[in-house]
Amino acid sequence: MVRRPCLGCGRLTSNRSRCDACQQQWDRVQDSGRGSATQRGYGAQYQRVARQLIAEHRQAHGAWCPGWARPPHQDEDLTADHIVPLSKDGTHQRSNLQVLCRTCNAAKGNR
Repeated sequence: MVRRPCLGCGRLTSNRSRCDACQQQWDRVQDSGRGSATQRGYGAQYQRVARQLIAEHRQAHGAWCPGWARPPHQDEDLTADHIVPLSKDGTHQRSNLQVLCRTCNAAKGNR
């Protein structure tokens, strides 16, 4: 793997752009301006519905992601995904939520 200078401290790293210590510090700074889950609209009611949806999915299908732009696959890191994104006037209602793994959810993004 190619080693390159860390953007934070200049030490050689095989990570993405920063060494582990600088990446941790960078992530903290980025997250500090993001607001809590509640401040971003993901309050207790949403979290309760999401947990219930994921639990029901696990009971019925196990740790399987139905896939988004890829076939169904096994994945332990399941999340509740908004079918119609909040940014496009979607809601937190259960009818607008589906289960996807974190990778598929991130790949789907704002679509």
